[in-house]
Amino acid sequence: MNRSDILLQVKDAEAKAQQIVKEAEEKQRNIISTARKEAAARVNEADEKLRTEFDARFAKERESIAAERQTYLNKGKEEAAAIKAKADTKIPGVITHLMQSFERTLDVAAKTND
Repeated sequence: MNRSDILLQVKDAEAKAQQIVKEAEEKQRNIISTARKEAAARVNEADEKLRTEFDARFAKERESIAAERQTYLNKGKEEAAAIKAKADTKIPGVITHLMQSFERTLDVAAKTND
């Protein structure tokens, strides 16, 4: 083998090596690009899953609070009705007491005028 053949082989080997490096770099870029896309997709999926779980928990808590609110409202209405009923039973007695007090005041005023 002469010198020019060796130089051609070295040159061909360098060209093949450069091509291999170029292909490897391209493959690396593709792998990184694909990995980034997959990572972004997984992050989006996880974010959507978290958002869905949050919405579900939030709705559940909202329902729980609404039920608790309704319970308190019902209890308050029952207590108000009981107070009103108790007050209604005392109204005739109060009216009688006020009338008697008024009559006593009138009697006292009439006796002082005599």
